[in-house]
Amino acid sequence: MEVERVSPKSSIKALTGEEIRATFLKFYEERGHQIMPSASLVPKDPTVLLTIAGMLPFKPVFLGQEAIASPRVTTSQKCIRTNDIENVGKTARHHTFF
Repeated sequence: MEVERVSPKSSIKALTGEEIRATFLKFYEERGHQIMPSASLVPKDPTVLLTIAGMLPFKPVFLGQEAIASPRVTTSQKCIRTNDIENVGKTARHHTFF
């Protein structure tokens, strides 16, 4: 059973995070980009502990260490912000899923 989420001030349907990511990926796929899966939150890169930016999985490509599957790719990358981790739980905007 699908529940329709409508903002009380608008007749526009609110989207879930999953729907927003799917819409983003579809937009680029329709324009010739290959969709790639999200990389692990624990990267192979020994210089970082966690994936802290969406471009980190592409670092080997930028450094010329790996070839990319396609010249046009898109992804919705999981990442963890740690630069302001001391604010988690202190404000309404800072959350974590650990």
